[in-house]
Amino acid sequence: MNFLNNLTAATQNITSVDVILNIILAFVLGIVVAIVYRLTNRHRAMNLSLLYTMVILSMVVALVMMVIGNSIARAFSLVGALSIIRFRTVVKDNRDIAFVFFALAGGMAAGIGNYAIAIYGVGIISLLLLLLDYIQFGVARRGIYLLRFQLIPDDSDEGSFQRVFEQQLSSFSRLSVKTVRMGQFVEHSYLVRLKSGATDQTLISNLSAIEGMERVTLLAEESEGEV
Repeated sequence: MNFLNNLTAATQNITSVDVILNIILAFVLGIVVAIVYRLTNRHRAMNLSLLYTMVILSMVVALVMMVIGNSIARAFSLVGALSIIRFRTVVKDNRDIAFVFFALAGGMAAGIGNYAIAIYGVGIISLLLLLLDYIQFGVARRGIYLLRFQLIPDDSDEGSFQRVFEQQLSSFSRLSVKTVRMGQFVEHSYLVRLKSGATDQTLISNLSAIEGMERVTLLAEESEGEV
């Protein structure tokens, strides 16, 4: 009987209409966050599971906030109960983590019934994120590559690829030189910019044709894959 009284007292400030409105708002906010994520990541492979996670997480967090209410005891009890959950998926991109927290914050605001914070907060942050994507904030200048190759040590090894550099590159800066494979090869790393008309495939082909050259890789600075 005391349990029922405590349960009624804990939820008497939240009506069924409040529950419905809060969850619907959390759902809408989760959709907004997922759409913004999709728009700002249109040049990358999309993780459909992450999009669903944002929407689901937003609604679940809203429900959790309604369950907790103003009770510190329930908050600690819930943390203990949820601590048994283990997420096995590794999030590789820090931006993905930020969007997950974005959806979580929207769900929290909706769950406590603070509609102004929920709507204006998610709306303003979404617009700012779209603005950053529109101006391509932080995007590297095109044509800059990270060049890495391995060469058998020789007194004239630097001159062999320097000629290719002068023909194909408008600028280049050495980043590192180190021995690999028990000293059998020397690995060179350069930050390079192609000349107008030069192509990445031509650069790779010319370097690969050098005697003793192995494992030529070219990584575009604005992308995450090797050419």
